[in-house]
Amino acid sequence: MKILKTLLLPALALSLSAFAQVKHASTIALEVDGNCGMCKKTIESAAFVKGEATAIWERNTKIATITYDSTRTDPDAVLKRIALAGYDNQSYLAPADAYAALPGCCQYDRNRKEPAMNPEAMADAPHAEMEAAVEQTTQEENDPLDPVFSSYFELKDALVVSDATAATAQAKALGEALGGVRMDALSTKAHSAWMKLMKPLTAQATMIATAKDIAAQRKAFAVLSERMEELLTASPRATPVYVVHCPMYEGGADWLSLEAPIKNPFYGSKMLTCGKVTGTIVK
Repeated sequence: MKILKTLLLPALALSLSAFAQVKHASTIALEVDGNCGMCKKTIESAAFVKGEATAIWERNTKIATITYDSTRTDPDAVLKRIALAGYDNQSYLAPADAYAALPGCCQYDRNRKEPAMNPEAMADAPHAEMEAAVEQTTQEENDPLDPVFSSYFELKDALVVSDATAATAQAKALGEALGGVRMDALSTKAHSAWMKLMKPLTAQATMIATAKDIAAQRKAFAVLSERMEELLTASPRATPVYVVHCPMYEGGADWLSLEAPIKNPFYGSKMLTCGKVTGTIVK
């Protein structure tokens, strides 16, 4: 009994100390992979933001007890920082280069294949289609985000020809592509952008897929394009992608295109050539 108390009291003291340093404190226990004492130091350092969040990671249980100010942050933000430091957890996979940079003793076995949270757009997809989307992404060796960008361009083409039915189908395909991205295959820069953008992108894809008319689809597509441009800038392709601006739609809106000739997805045949190329994104 004395031995047990000796083991538990330091951990309890640390936990209470962390709790006291954070206002509006909430505490949650979450899974974080790791191996050793060096892992513990790195994980806890990555989680720490003064006055906002702290963590205590236990090597034996692989559990991080996170204490955070609920008015300033949430556990999701803490887990993102831990993943960027090289450690897979129940919500995020670490970038491949961040994991590779860990010392040999810290390179734990990577058994997590997909993040625990699934984008909402995947919820209603047939199981076989979900598996196919993940399989396609897994086979994409050079660019894990290629299925996402490809689905976006197909969605854009459907709006160019004012085909609301095709736009609905392509938005669903985009949602599946977003759900199939392997985060552990992304570079650190792309990984950081992906964790910020995956939820907004999924939300806009869902809005387009469930919109009642093409006008609503186009409005959501304008927001989607802003987020997609940010993602593409963080992970550019070998093939040039043109940023095209339409000054007329909603006070001005951009879209991305693989071709320089203007084909406006916001107006279709009514104003097909309205717009101009304002930039090019390429590796």
